[in-house]
This record gives sequence, structure tokens and C-alpha cells, in this order.
Amino acid sequence: MSTALAATALPVGFASAQEADQADSATPRGAADIVVTAQKREQRLNDVGLAVTAIGGEALQNRQISSLADIAQAVPGLVFSNSASNTPVYTLRGVGFNDTTLGSYPDVSVYLDEAPLPFPVMTKLVGFDLERLEVLKGPQGTLFGNNATGGAINYIAAKPTKTFEAGGTISYGRFNAIDGEAYVSGPISDTLGVRIAGKATHSDDWQRSYTTDAKTGGSENYAGRIILAWEPTDRLRLNLNVNGWLEKGKPPALQLIGVLNPGPGNPVTGYPLAPQKARAADFSTNIDPYLDNSMWQAIGRIDFDITDDLTVTSLTSYVDYKQNMAFDGDGTTLNNADFRFFGGGIKSFSQELRIANGGGGPFRYIVGLNYSDDRARDRSELDYRDSTINTGTAAFGGIFRSGFRANQNMKNYAAFANAEYDIGDLTVKGGVRYTKSKRDANSCFFGIPAEDSNLPFAPLYTYFANLLRSQNGLSPITVTPEQTLGCLTIDNTGLLGEDPTFLPGQFVGKLNEDNVSWRAGIDYKPRPGILLYANVAKGYKAGSFPSVAASTTQQSQPVRQESLQSYEAGFKLSLIDRTLQANGAVFYYDYRNRQIRSKLLDPNFGPLDVLVNVPKSDVKGFELELTSNPADWFTAYANFTYLDAKVKRYKGLNPETLATGQDFSGAKLPYTPKYQISTGFSVDFPINDSVNGFGGADLTYRSQTNAFIGASNLFEIKDYGTLDLRAGIKAQDDRWSFQIWGKNVTNSYYWDNVAFFFDTVTRWPARPATYGATLSVKFR
Repeated sequence: MSTALAATALPVGFASAQEADQADSATPRGAADIVVTAQKREQRLNDVGLAVTAIGGEALQNRQISSLADIAQAVPGLVFSNSASNTPVYTLRGVGFNDTTLGSYPDVSVYLDEAPLPFPVMTKLVGFDLERLEVLKGPQGTLFGNNATGGAINYIAAKPTKTFEAGGTISYGRFNAIDGEAYVSGPISDTLGVRIAGKATHSDDWQRSYTTDAKTGGSENYAGRIILAWEPTDRLRLNLNVNGWLEKGKPPALQLIGVLNPGPGNPVTGYPLAPQKARAADFSTNIDPYLDNSMWQAIGRIDFDITDDLTVTSLTSYVDYKQNMAFDGDGTTLNNADFRFFGGGIKSFSQELRIANGGGGPFRYIVGLNYSDDRARDRSELDYRDSTINTGTAAFGGIFRSGFRANQNMKNYAAFANAEYDIGDLTVKGGVRYTKSKRDANSCFFGIPAEDSNLPFAPLYTYFANLLRSQNGLSPITVTPEQTLGCLTIDNTGLLGEDPTFLPGQFVGKLNEDNVSWRAGIDYKPRPGILLYANVAKGYKAGSFPSVAASTTQQSQPVRQESLQSYEAGFKLSLIDRTLQANGAVFYYDYRNRQIRSKLLDPNFGPLDVLVNVPKSDVKGFELELTSNPADWFTAYANFTYLDAKVKRYKGLNPETLATGQDFSGAKLPYTPKYQISTGFSVDFPINDSVNGFGGADLTYRSQTNAFIGASNLFEIKDYGTLDLRAGIKAQDDRWSFQIWGKNVTNSYYWDNVAFFFDTVTRWPARPATYGATLSVKFR
């Protein structure tokens, strides 16, 4: 299925200014003529028998779509959730992985110019100076570098133009938000072109403490990109894309909505809950929450035409991400769960080599190899002096500050092939991919003594280790103070095949997995403007180790690879002289061993984070999208998505009652609203011979969902609707434009995630109503 919001594709090399103009024009040609590269070759969107959403660069700019949350609002079936570590989590058609570990691969993979951004934290600020955005739904793997069970998001950056061009935008909005973006593009010589683009944003604090009146939430971000396109011969094309970003400011503050273990021994008991207002939150000021994260990437691409119909492509990517931040994890001014430091980094290398024939004949194919080497490290320091862990409610009290570090190394080897063959009005399709994944991990939980006391880590871990050893018929031991300066995770599962020792130390683990993902389908085109398709696909995602401050090695155990078998049938219809595009799809997902972040009940610390597999679940749904262009000056759309996503077999911990072994069969999957509805329109009409007026509105609605399997109302993400408006004027030759805009103009109060740490249940509120003005100019 596809939503076409004015998008087209440009060649890998130079792009002409005329082509760039056509990328977002609302001409009567209709959505059927939009060109995308969802299958790594240029195709009309109506010829692609897959579920694809495409949004063009001008549409992204006009609708003020820049953040990850904005993208999720614009793409049917896509849900965005924030997280404790400020890591974005995408769920597409009910398929997503809510782990915030730096080294966890997502269910929805992300690419920039076909090169992978393999971990979600890398994607936060890449959405600028784009030619278009493409979202593929369903399991991916036979065409893209990373296996993914949920789908793929492809950012396509604007390319160097054949003639000189420059431009920029400047916006000013609520909370003193200033957003500036600029680019310059053109030829250096007859064979070499360049495009340089940059973006900078700054905004004041938008959240306010409801107990101290302190403020937080301000941002200061920078991003840049340079693309060189060299065509030394008619058969050889080389591209270099170097991009990066810097994220400063402060992380969003949380809202306290509930207290677990309330009572006289809990310091949080009686703490006022957050008002039902987006800006009202609470946070500790003595830890100074901050963001100082950065990423840079280099992408090298070589295309060589061996013959007129055969091209070999080499795609090389290197990404370096660094994280340095601190945040309040409990939504209070107390030190209940405050991360004084939450950092780490990722280094990622990938290489793809493929060969493909041209798209003009009845038989089209791509064959390739892919290799990736990813290394991630996490480190954190947590202060919980005002939690029940410190007051004695836990099995042994008297500690309040600890740290954690983890390292994961991942290598993936893959071979893939994809082919299509036309037989009259039918196209038969098939693809297969073999993947070998290797992962090793080590992690360490350690105590941090206070400056003014010698905390009883040694007695604590002597007590805890002997508790476990006595339960297993082993003699008691004594943990010395010197040992507590090292790793404290107690081995109660055994490491690398050995028997458990029930002694504190470092956790080590290995995963060695392989799989065969595949896709088969058929497209039927009875006449121009009509496409009927059916696909069956099997997708996998590799297993993963959690990065958690583990009390025992049970908490550090990995989840094994998950799989999803997809059955989908759909249509794409261009009707009424190509002024109405109707797309629809019905699908069923058989989901096995879904990976989720959950909790286990630790005998010493209570509920702690863990990764688990849900043995069996499924997703049933359908989508309907309509785009109408009844006149050159008017476009309207309406989208509807229905999802029925439920657990079929799983027993686990209830996050509210803390009951273990609860049967969750029939429970809804998290982050999966049953209904998603969006509708809107755009107008562009002449005011006089040189000036046009333009404007539009976008209305979205999402029904209720939850943040945990089987959770009660406390962990509910309630239904909500938002309305965005825009209006402006522009030159008919597109050399300048000015618009005023508003997002969430009805000031709807909603949130995108709920979590709990030790004693507190918190939510992430979305921003309130924002509004502003944007001026854009172009020079040619």
C-alpha cells in the first residue's frame, strides 16, 4: 500500500533544478506517476507491489515535519515512543522493539541513501534537506542491508544539481524556537557536483516544575551534510555523503502518575502527582540533566555499468556515535531514580556489493553480499538514595548509588537475491536472504561508594550470594570490600556453558544465529492505473543482550532471534482520469519469539529490567488510503488503519501487581493503537500574476494503547487527536515563500510512553500547541 504526498526520485548522480521542482509539484499527472526507489531501482509508485509510504521534501517542509515524532504522525501505521535514554522507538503495524540499549537492533530499520543507520539513536537529527522519505511496511531483508521484521524507513537526501542553486529557511515559533536551514548546490566541473546543507535549531525551556517552578526542555541542535557526485565517464558514478549532527540542551522531563509500594517506608509516598498538563513535570535539579550527543557518518557509493544493462554497485558506510547525557528517571525532585551519567558510543561499519540489471526488460534481478561490524558500549551511574532500595524495604538496605557498563560486538554476514519476471499482465516476484549473526557481550554492575561513608556493599553481597548458594546446597562465602570494587552481578545461570557459581563477577555471553528470510509474490495489472498484488514474506531479527544494571546474570540473559511471517494482499488504483488514487491492503502477521523489554522480580532489588521473548502473537489489520487531486490547486487525502495485535502465548510479570507467571494470552501488544485516522488538504492558487497563496490542514487521531503487555489503566497511552494548520504566500517561480503555521493548535494533552523505575510510574508528555512563521528563499 502507498501514500503519495508529492514525492519523486532523482538519479544517483546529478539532479537538475527542473527535476527538483517536479519532485513536489501538484500537477494533474496524479499519484500514479510518482517515482520511488523502494526496491533499489527507480519505479513508478503504482508499479511497486509493496506497502510504501512516500513523502516529498517540499511536503515535509510545508507540514513542518522534521522530528521523528512528526514523521510517525504523518505515516499511517507508524507509532513513535520516547524512552528513558532519549532513544526513539518505532513500532510499525504493531511490530517494534522497546529496548533502549545502544546495541539493540530495531524492528524498523533506518537508512540514509540506502546506507544503514543500524541503531535508533543515530537517526534523531538526519531529517533535513531531504528529497523525500520512504517507509516500507512489513518484513524486510531481501533488498536492504539489515534484517527487520517491522519495516524500513529510508531518508533520501537531496542531491547536487546540474546548475547552481542555493536556498534557505528561517523559522521562529513558540518558546523562542529558532530553526534555520540552508543549502548550496551546483557543478564544480562538467563531471563533479557538490551540495552542502546545514541546519541549526534552538528553543527555550518548554516544561516547568509544578513544585519548584524550575524550567527544562530547551534544545540546541546542529546538523550538516556534504555530498559530492562525480561522473568521470558515462559508465562510472561515484558519490560521497559525509553527514553528522550534534544534540545539546536538556532531555524531556517526566510526569509522575503513580507510586508503587506506597507506604510509610517509601519516600515517594504522598508526593503530588503531575497535573494533566503537557508542560507540568518534575525533576531533580542537583543532577543537572543535559544532552551532549553526536554522530557522524561517511557513505561512499560506486556504480559501474559493466554493460548497458548490467550495473555493479558498492556501498560502504561508517558511523560513529557518542552519547553523554544525564536525566531524571522518576519525575520527582527526589533522587529516586536519577541517572547522573548515561553514556557510551557506537562504531558501525557496513559494506554491500551487488549487481543488478536494468529495469526495462521483463526479467529484473539484484544479487548481492552484505557485511556489517557493529561495536556498542553503554555506561551509566544511577542515584536512588530516596527509593525503597535505600530505606530497607528491599531485602537488604543501605546502598543508594551504583554504576553499570556493557560492551557488545556484532558481526553480520549476508547474501541476498531478488528477482521479478513479467508474464503478460502478471509479474512474479521472489527474494531470499541468508544471514549469519555473531554477537558477544560482557557487562558489569558495580557499587559507587559515597564520599562521606563506606556503604555496605560487601555485607549486602555476602548476604545475597549466600541466600542463593544455600538454596542450591552450596557452602557460604564472604564477599570482601575489595571484591565489591569490581563487578557485583551474581552468577546464578552459568556463563558460556559452565555451572552457576553464585559468586559476584562480570557477565559474559555469546550468541551465534543464522536464518533464511524470503519473499514471494505476484502483481496483476489488468489495465493501466490498476495494480493488484499479493505477497508472502518471512523476516527475522537477530537476538540481543540487554544493557541493564544486573543484580544477577538471569537479568543479563539474551533474547533469541524473532521471526515474522507476513501474508498481505492489496490494490493500487488510479481513478477518475488519475485525479483519485485509492490504495488498500489487508494483512496478517504470525509473530514468533517477539523481543520485548520487561521486568523480573529480583529477590534483593525488586522489579528490574530484563529482555524476554513472547513465544507467539499475531497482528491482523487493514489499511485504506485515498488521495484526490480534483483540480491543479487542490489536494486532499484520508487514511485509515485498523490493527488487532494480540498475544497468543506468554507468561510473565504483571508490571503493576508484580505478580509473576501471569498468563497474558489474549492481551494486546504494546504501542499498537487499534485505529489510526488521518485526513487533510492542501491548496495552492494564484493571487495575481506573480504570487500564489497556499495553505492546508492535517488532522490525526489515534486510539488507546498501552506501554506494557497486560497493563492496567495506569500504563495506558490514551487516545488523542491533533490538528495542524498552515497558510502562506509564495512566488509563482518558487523563489520565496512565507507561511504561518500551528501544530497541535487545539492544545491536545497526550503522551507517547509510560515507564516505571523502582517506586515511580511516569509518562512522557508530548509538546503542547506550538506556532510560528517560516520564510524560505531560493537562488538560481
